[in-house]
Amino acid sequence: MEGLKSLINRKRKSIFILIKASVSSQISAWTDFLMSLISFAWIGLDAKYAAAVGAIAGGVVNCCINYKWTFKAEDCSYRSVAVKYLLVWLGSFFFNVYGTEWLTDLLVASVWLDELGMSEDVRFTIARLGVSLVVSLFWNLLLQRYFVFRNVKLKDKMLCVTTRLMKKHK
Repeated sequence: MEGLKSLINRKRKSIFILIKASVSSQISAWTDFLMSLISFAWIGLDAKYAAAVGAIAGGVVNCCINYKWTFKAEDCSYRSVAVKYLLVWLGSFFFNVYGTEWLTDLLVASVWLDELGMSEDVRFTIARLGVSLVVSLFWNLLLQRYFVFRNVKLKDKMLCVTTRLMKKHK
């Protein structure tokens, strides 16, 4: 019976963390999106530069919220979290910037969307939101939960990965 209670409590905690991560992700995604849209539609930056501005703003907001509220990582040093978050964020930045550029270019080149009269701003918005959703679910959440906001030493993880790779190549 204790084992079942423990399992239920772990599942509840996981669901609660997922909900909090979703709220944090939404706040940072809207920050990202608004900064991207302002940069693209009002300032006139190219899609990839507009996405970069948004990614930077959203990344800072996300890290702060997740550190204090979502994962309550006060037991992790600021420096450790900053380094690990930066590594994950760089991957997210790459996927968001180049994914948005690729999907925007694809949508802008669509004759069918031209015939519908869809503006470039709407096409950019669709690309930006789609890419952002995929990256936030399949990259950011998983790496932040299991790597960034845990007391995991980067040096130890790199040693573990290196050892595994060396064993495979022998």
